[in-house]
Amino acid sequence: MRRINGKCGLYCYRLVVQPLADHPRLPPSRGKKFAFHLLTEFDPILDSLDRPSAVIRQRFVQGAQCLVATRDESLVGCIWFVRGPYAEDEVRVDFLLPQGGRYVWDFDVFVAESERLGFLFAKQWDAFDALLKPLGVSHTVSRINAFNQRSKASHRSLGAIDCGWALFVGVGPFQWMLSSQRPFAALGGRPALHIKLEVTSES
Repeated sequence: MRRINGKCGLYCYRLVVQPLADHPRLPPSRGKKFAFHLLTEFDPILDSLDRPSAVIRQRFVQGAQCLVATRDESLVGCIWFVRGPYAEDEVRVDFLLPQGGRYVWDFDVFVAESERLGFLFAKQWDAFDALLKPLGVSHTVSRINAFNQRSKASHRSLGAIDCGWALFVGVGPFQWMLSSQRPFAALGGRPALHIKLEVTSES
């Protein structure tokens, strides 16, 4: 498709819901070299993420926040999240979570390659859970590339379960969506995808 038109694309997402952990995954003695802080507006440290500056700034405009992990004052990881609707920046769609404040949408989880065999992955999720629990959040929801086996395995290790799927086909300025979630199908525009979750209080 991209050989025909560089703006063509096929995106297949799995939608997953993940509970916050009841207990930290790591003991306090592990991962002490990492520091975590929350960004609610643009900071130059985010330039090292290799994301377009306009995309990063637009995330903050829509109310997203970024939990940044640093080591020796260099960014080595982050988790982006938003408590309201999430305006996807890879395709044209808005993901809408159930009301009530129990859920957040997480996206663009990053761990520097130099830290992928260490404690950072677990440590930053512990920091993320510790940040959200006092806010009454019980679960985080996200979309992952259906073809990215490593990402799928990482989410499974954190207790994530499938809650739907969405397929997007783009041809030039036109986009077609098919999903297991309402409105199920859309041609053109920017559909609002309502994520329906069946999560019990014990989950």
